[in-house]
Formats: sequence, C-alpha cells, structure tokens
Amino acid sequence: MPIGPQIPLHDVDMLSAVFEELLKDHQMLRASAVAEGTLTRLIFNYHLGIRDPAMLKMLTVPFLRQRLSGTE
Repeated sequence: MPIGPQIPLHDVDMLSAVFEELLKDHQMLRASAVAEGTLTRLIFNYHLGIRDPAMLKMLTVPFLRQRLSGTE
C-alpha cells in the first residue's frame, strides 16, 4: 500500500477532532465500515487542499448519508 503525503501534527489533531464529531453526530461505531469510509473521505478532502474543519465536516456528510442509507 503506497504511503501518502505526510500530514502535519496540528492537522492530524484537527482531522481527529472532525472525525470524532462525525462519529458522535451520526452515532457511528469507530470499528465499522461506515466509520472507515468516513475517515477515508475526510482525508481525501484534506488532500484536495481543504483545511477548514467545518467545510471538511460538511463535505463528508453527503458521503456519510449515502453509507448510512445503503444507497452507495
């Protein structure tokens, strides 16, 4: 598996906080396929250059709604 670009520690903290909020807001188990997909999407958006936590959360939600409803 290729290793992507490194993420600075302050951004890791921010991504972790956004992920924790998404877990709580959408009542996801951390050890679930939905949570894994959510984290993947969150990091994908980060690698696109999005650094605003609110924007990252907002852009992850449509993906999350698809996963939770089973309409991928």
